Amino acid sequence: MPSINTPEAPLKSATAPPPESKSSMGLVVDVALRVLLLATGLVAIIVMVTSKQTKMIPVAQGLAVPLDAKFNQSPAFIYFVAALSVACLYSVITFVLSVLALMRGGISTKMQFHFVMFDALLLGIVAAATGAAGGVAYIGLKGNSHT
Repeated sequence: MPSINTPEAPLKSATAPPPESKSSMGLVVDVALRVLLLATGLVAIIVMVTSKQTKMIPVAQGLAVPLDAKFNQSPAFIYFVAALSVACLYSVITFVLSVLALMRGGISTKMQFHFVMFDALLLGIVAAATGAAGGVAYIGLKGNSHT
């Protein structure tokens, strides 16, 4: 005769997906976003490093000298390229770690915490570099009428 105080174990349904499927889908999205970060960062670096603008500067009546403007002539643009380079290197490292975690079947909470912290740090660095480069580019485009 069963005791009244013993609880029965709840029955598990066979239709529920395993908990790893939700985790592995998140890891697949994580890997895809890290590849997207690498691709866009690499394109931005290539565009910044290979671009130049030439302007003809008049030095005398009827005489103009071409003057090139490149990214390495402005500290803000150098900072922008350096920040993008660090972000690309970081995306390669975290891509490898994410793929290894995907192959292993899961990611630890400690690694997730580190990803979040370093992702936020890199976001701040790249945002600051983008703001600095954008400010210099805007002044180069529109000028500063107050000075």
